[in-house]
Amino acid sequence: MTAVRDESLWAMLVTQGLASGEQPPRSEHRSPWYVRVMLGIAGWIGALFLLSFVGIMFVFVMQHALAAIAVGAMACAGASVIFRSRPKGDFAAQFGLAISIVGQLLIAYGLAKWFDTKLWPVALVMAAVQAVLFIVIPNFVHRVWVAWTGVFAVALALGDVGWHALALPMATVAFAWVWVREFDFGARAEILRAGGYGLALACMQLAFMHGDQFWSWLHKEDGTKFAGDFVAWLGVVVSAAALLWTVVLLLKREGVRLDSHVSRSALAGAAILSLACIKAPGVGPAAAILIVGYANGNRVLAGLGILALLGYLSQYYYALHATLLEKSIILAFTGFALLLIRLLLHRWWPQQPKEISRA
Repeated sequence: MTAVRDESLWAMLVTQGLASGEQPPRSEHRSPWYVRVMLGIAGWIGALFLLSFVGIMFVFVMQHALAAIAVGAMACAGASVIFRSRPKGDFAAQFGLAISIVGQLLIAYGLAKWFDTKLWPVALVMAAVQAVLFIVIPNFVHRVWVAWTGVFAVALALGDVGWHALALPMATVAFAWVWVREFDFGARAEILRAGGYGLALACMQLAFMHGDQFWSWLHKEDGTKFAGDFVAWLGVVVSAAALLWTVVLLLKREGVRLDSHVSRSALAGAAILSLACIKAPGVGPAAAILIVGYANGNRVLAGLGILALLGYLSQYYYALHATLLEKSIILAFTGFALLLIRLLLHRWWPQQPKEISRA
């Protein structure tokens, strides 16, 4: 049954022009999931024991910035060798992942000691390190991790100089571009997907952290403040524009004319969500994750989008400086407005497939 299903799927891909040539051979049989889980746990335990031994023997590493950076770089290099020598071994993959993460932490620790109290240079250097590791180490999970932490490092650098409001919309733009172009890079699509999942996780994290209350710990004792209302409003505008741009990209990819009823309905809904970004900037990026996941038929992305929306709205509800009665009234009117808008969209712009022209 599995072979027949694979053949029909490959024939469908060839018909749609997404693949060509002979069907690739099936991959070798893998161990059951519980065996892989146990091997993964064993890999982490082995890595922790090894690193504990090294930490006890070389205490001076934690006392010197250059030593910590050098040992961290060697750990990352060793992880790269492990991944390349045993690319499909579950134990080796988890062992290498643990070694690499510890190496990254040592590099970050050494950079923190080197730059003393300055955060933005440490964050930018770590973002560059994560970008190099993304290219060098050929492991899907590891690439998701370094993409996620690399984007967060950039966000920390922006937050340190008072531009934290731009971190989330910038990550959303990168996320939308990656997933809309998912099938445009052929053999490199898997690398692109790893970066896309990392960007999705980063967008979720930044959505939960959105608001000055999450970035206030970056205030310096010398009186350094955030850039002010201009940056906040700029972040709102970019968040709204990112959502609209995502919808436009998806419509163009599907060959839907922008002047059709379907496009008008989609853009009208996106515009309404963009208006919500004025008071809740995290709504737009979270909705973008959900929309892209649904458009690509990716259940993981759609689930992450739902989690991002629920998490951000929950955080926004409890962070809103209003009484419970005022919050209840806002929620009630918001729900009523959304239902009314949905009714109007179905009445004014009903879906008309005949107006869709495929490229």
